[in-house]
Amino acid sequence: MRPFSARHRGRRALVTARTLTHTLTRTLMLALALTACEFDQVSVAPPAPLVVVHAVLNADAAEQVILVEASLTGRVGINDSRDFNPLDPIRTAGGEPIAGADVRLLAGADTVGVRATESRIGTRGTGRYAIPRSALAVTPGQRYRLRVRTSDGRVVTGETLVPGAPPGWMAGALPVQRSSFARDTDTLRLTWPAVTGARTYAVRVETPYGPWALFSDSTRFSLTGTLRNFLAPGLPNVWFPGFRQIATVVAVDRNFYDYNRSGNDPFGGTGLISSVQGGLGLFGSLVELRRQEVTVTQRDRAPLDAAWTGTSTTGATVVIDLWAEDPGPRFSAVSGRVRAPEQFAVGTLGDDGTLRLATLRSMSGADTAGLFTGRLLGDSITGSWSTRFDSSGPRLFRRTRRP
Repeated sequence: MRPFSARHRGRRALVTARTLTHTLTRTLMLALALTACEFDQVSVAPPAPLVVVHAVLNADAAEQVILVEASLTGRVGINDSRDFNPLDPIRTAGGEPIAGADVRLLAGADTVGVRATESRIGTRGTGRYAIPRSALAVTPGQRYRLRVRTSDGRVVTGETLVPGAPPGWMAGALPVQRSSFARDTDTLRLTWPAVTGARTYAVRVETPYGPWALFSDSTRFSLTGTLRNFLAPGLPNVWFPGFRQIATVVAVDRNFYDYNRSGNDPFGGTGLISSVQGGLGLFGSLVELRRQEVTVTQRDRAPLDAAWTGTSTTGATVVIDLWAEDPGPRFSAVSGRVRAPEQFAVGTLGDDGTLRLATLRSMSGADTAGLFTGRLLGDSITGSWSTRFDSSGPRLFRRTRRP
């Protein structure tokens, strides 16, 4: 998983532009309603859509991704109930992709550039344009330009200076450091080398409910086990017992920093710092400096906290390590891990013993592999699996000792 790339920001990259257009539409409707006694009928044409671009060059990534879409002005109906598809990130996140554009990255004195290929779903364009490393290897410390020309002749341009890299750095060869982390007692301390051309550094932790991230002007950062994710609804924990979570540190350019630290005034439309000309959005860059895999644990303190062993309908032995990771008055949040094949799990435990679990194919809470509903009764858990997913799992689990 690559941090801060365009594909990982597809769902949220342009929320400020969309918020502005939606808010202005609602405000206009309210104004018309309040003045209905003075005017028989008022017709207002929607504003012309802007070309919105989101692209973050990642020197460590296997491909560079550029998202191109139209600002929402009420011209088209948007279905925002679809499941998110990273190959169709704009439409499945409620946006309007601009297909058929000529999108190019240019380095140095190049005036032609390398053209990006648009992902397609069937015969339909997605507004997601990509250039593989084999066609253009982004180099730390180099300057790159972006040029987007839509099929109706609109042109958007941008420029970024990629931050430098420490001696010995190689694309695709950053080592993964591994550590264990007892959430209730430990603090994760990260350090990294300073690099030239970095406006600042960003620290990011992957969680099942979306990433936690923060900028740092220092080259060291400490993350406690009690940290909460202010970027996710409900302020869930950042660390989940049973999970193997990825923490990354990247050096970012000024464009990336300015865009992400700014916001949009929903009434005045001011405040968003765009780094492209001819449209709206971000063309920035980053260099990954540190990547750490953190195996999260926690002391056993609740009746659920144990290893649970059962036999599936196919005869396989299944072991799930579970923790009540966030106790509550009526429900406790639950997390854990299926040992083999490894899957992560999140769910809830009610005060009446009702247990609901979702096993995940990856770390994302949106990538469900199975749903289990059961009941905790002393040293056993009984229940069933949803037939919508895999229904072959154990219906009875027994408490066993953790290794």
